[in-house]
Amino acid sequence: MASDPYTYPGTETLRNRLGLTDEKTLIEAERRLTQARGAEAARLTFPATTDGYRALHKHLFQDLYDWAGQDRTVNIAKGGSSFAAVPYVARELDKRFADMGAQSGFRGLPRDEFFDRLGDHINEINAIHPFREGNGRTMRHHAAQLAREAGHPIRIAAIDKDKWMEASRHGFLTGDHRGMAAVLSAAAVKRDLAPEARIGPAGIAMLPNRAPPEGQRYRVTLAKAREELERYLPAARQQAAERLRELIGESAPSTAIANARTELAYVRHAKGPIYQSHLLTYLGVRQVDAVVTAQQTPLERVREIGAALGVQINGQQSAQLQRAVRALERPILPPAIHPGKSGLPSFSSRTRPKRTMPIHAFRPRKRLSMPP
Repeated sequence: MASDPYTYPGTETLRNRLGLTDEKTLIEAERRLTQARGAEAARLTFPATTDGYRALHKHLFQDLYDWAGQDRTVNIAKGGSSFAAVPYVARELDKRFADMGAQSGFRGLPRDEFFDRLGDHINEINAIHPFREGNGRTMRHHAAQLAREAGHPIRIAAIDKDKWMEASRHGFLTGDHRGMAAVLSAAAVKRDLAPEARIGPAGIAMLPNRAPPEGQRYRVTLAKAREELERYLPAARQQAAERLRELIGESAPSTAIANARTELAYVRHAKGPIYQSHLLTYLGVRQVDAVVTAQQTPLERVREIGAALGVQINGQQSAQLQRAVRALERPILPPAIHPGKSGLPSFSSRTRPKRTMPIHAFRPRKRLSMPP
């Protein structure tokens, strides 16, 4: 491409800061330098904006090209098909990132839906191809950051390069992003599964095994414990999710990640701490011993109360627990009672409630104090 201002005259070798004119030598230098910069990029966070995407490209290729992070000024094509023309590159890139921003960076989505949207996003960026060189590597690092922040991390090294190229080609020619979504999903780390609860007796969720909490134990009524759980559980769920994402992002030991996943599942589980407080109330338990302090975070407070509930549950006989669980899940109207004969509201077959007895029906109304 002698007419290409990005290349040395009479060659297809890109002008570079190293002064390398041999194509193979430049490719090898580019591989080594971008690999090192990529390791740095994995520890950084680039804004999920057009400028943030350009900054990512600049970081990866800063050692090689003066134009790193800048939109290309020449039209380029591959396989006879042209990428976005120069006058439209910035506009289309802005539209793409505005659309992603309107979807909150694809956060909070189930795994399959997340990778479907991520595949579409990357497919569209590929069609724009905003840089003269380095589009693929920038897309992969960008996809990895979005996946990490959304709680579905992928390993760039696990992306199958041949399948990536095929998905890029197919998506560019047809607009079908499913191949790209499949390639990215296949590179997801195995520990990025839905958090799995540690199930105890009667299907009750349990906390991960750990050493007994240290500190002063206080005798807490179940009514007060439930009050504390209802207050702190929403924030505890958020903290548990953030903690898991941080551990995954830091490549923490697998045991620590597994425990964090189990803990997240516990605070989210339908038979988690609040349910257990009702279950123990039904069984006649009135109080538990818990280590609580004013300095605890919401997650720490829920964790300690949950551990105290677990001690009591493990002390119950299995048959008693099973009966209590069945009692809590008893239908609102016993089968032998007809609503028309009991003075209760009548329900048609379409509106007859199918839900089980709400556990708040067993909530004691007396409020008791607890030491700080």
